[in-house]
Amino acid sequence: METLSPLMLENRNSFLKQFKNESLEIVSKKLNELFEIEKDQLKRIVLLASRVETIRKRIENINSTQSKIEPTPNVESKEVKAPSEKKETDEKEKTDHTWVKVVMKESAEVNGVRFPEGIQIDVSQEDSKRLIKSGKAEVI
Repeated sequence: METLSPLMLENRNSFLKQFKNESLEIVSKKLNELFEIEKDQLKRIVLLASRVETIRKRIENINSTQSKIEPTPNVESKEVKAPSEKKETDEKEKTDHTWVKVVMKESAEVNGVRFPEGIQIDVSQEDSKRLIKSGKAEVI
């Protein structure tokens, strides 16, 4: 998704040609350094556009490397679950994702997140039982 004007794209591409023999990591560092010292707004925009393009290329490289490393799933080795096993798994997933709406009676922490008094939150059944038992929340 390019949103730059054709002129800006041309400036960016011609600027990046200077670094065509450099690694993307080095180009990123040089662009950061140049951006810090550049005062002309138009040149700063070109530098920013160049940085974005360099970051895109680095992400593409990372994704292509990861896709080469990750093995493709083997259709033959896929396990087929018996219908009874599938039912048990489905029921377990449903119970794992049951949410209970509670209102906090006092400030408390749930799974590493601090919630202030009076806020309404959706929590797992297990968390709701624990909060209600401690007196820090009540079911709505």
